[in-house]
Amino acid sequence: MQYRPSQHYAAQQAVERQTLERILTQRQLVPHFQPIMDLRNGTLIGYEALIRGPAGSLLQSPAALFGAAIRQGRQLELELLCRTLSLQQFAALPAGSTLFLNVTASLLSSPDHQRGFTADLLQQLGIPVENIVIELSEQHPFDQHGLTRAAVDHYRSMGFRIAIDDLGTGYSGLKLWSELQPEFVKIDRHFIHGISNDPVKREFVRSISQIGRSLGCHVLAEGIEQLDELRTLQTMDIELGQGYLLGRPEARPAPLLSPRQIRPALHLRSGRAARRALAALLPGTQGYSR
Repeated sequence: MQYRPSQHYAAQQAVERQTLERILTQRQLVPHFQPIMDLRNGTLIGYEALIRGPAGSLLQSPAALFGAAIRQGRQLELELLCRTLSLQQFAALPAGSTLFLNVTASLLSSPDHQRGFTADLLQQLGIPVENIVIELSEQHPFDQHGLTRAAVDHYRSMGFRIAIDDLGTGYSGLKLWSELQPEFVKIDRHFIHGISNDPVKREFVRSISQIGRSLGCHVLAEGIEQLDELRTLQTMDIELGQGYLLGRPEARPAPLLSPRQIRPALHLRSGRAARRALAALLPGTQGYSR
């Protein structure tokens, strides 16, 4: 029997299509949440919502799942289901935390997009809109059609805050930052891995930290996996962080380190952060902050 690549590809596509159909119709997605920590005091401030396909499935990983949805023309359907299930699960977590919710900006131009979908769902679940941060990835950069700008205006008009994900992975990171003026920027994990031994990465992150402070934008470091990476980031006054050292994505999330383990020692705090800490410890200096 002669092997025909086209037949093999068609068979693969059929299996993928059937698997995706089953996942979507039976809502077989599992929301996971990765803790986001305040690196200054060690407290939990919220989570990033992530998604997994059914365990053992061909589409268990997010990359395989979304890749299949794009190939099968069902990306919007998948994203709306991810959003629905993630928010429903988030509503069951302790109240008061913040959820970073991934949104594909380019899908807003789809004629099938349901305007007000997220806000309506939040109202049904009793989740305040101010507890949600809409996370836009550089994989969908600001373009000539203004899709990302439209996305930001759309969500901001309803009271959502905005984050740019993976800063540093694309050509347009600083342009996105200046154009969209997000409340949060997330530095890509590439610049965090091994930062304690890499002066180039430290200089990049230090610059991002300085720009963030001058613009009143919160800077979040992704992919923190080693204690020396955490301590190095703290010397640069990076406010927020996430990564396997701090907490893994889980259906029932929990930080892996206590606030005391995360908090930097006084000698590691730099600049204004150190002066604030010193002022809090010394009598008669409570008003000193310069």
